[in-house]
Amino acid sequence: MSIELVGWAAVILTQVFWIPNISRILKTRDVQGYSLAAWVIMVTGLSCWLVYFLVRGDIVGIVANIFGVAGAATTTACIWAWRGRPPRLVETAAIPVAATLDQG
Repeated sequence: MSIELVGWAAVILTQVFWIPNISRILKTRDVQGYSLAAWVIMVTGLSCWLVYFLVRGDIVGIVANIFGVAGAATTTACIWAWRGRPPRLVETAAIPVAATLDQG
């Protein structure tokens, strides 16, 4: 197995991280517990990695950090926009009371 395949596996596995995190934030607008300063640092750090891999011409690093910067920037923008605001209520499927009672 080529080391490039390991790199692409790492890209896929680490970038999937953003999907549930961002979708939850977008759905609920709940950013309580997120540090705006920490996410600004994360975006800055990932941007530096992106520049580094661009200069080196490393396609795996470039792709990974494009997704990383996009995910971190989206999260950071949501934290900035919705900090100090109450989360949005999200409708959940109601479980009928009879279905939760022991019928025996």
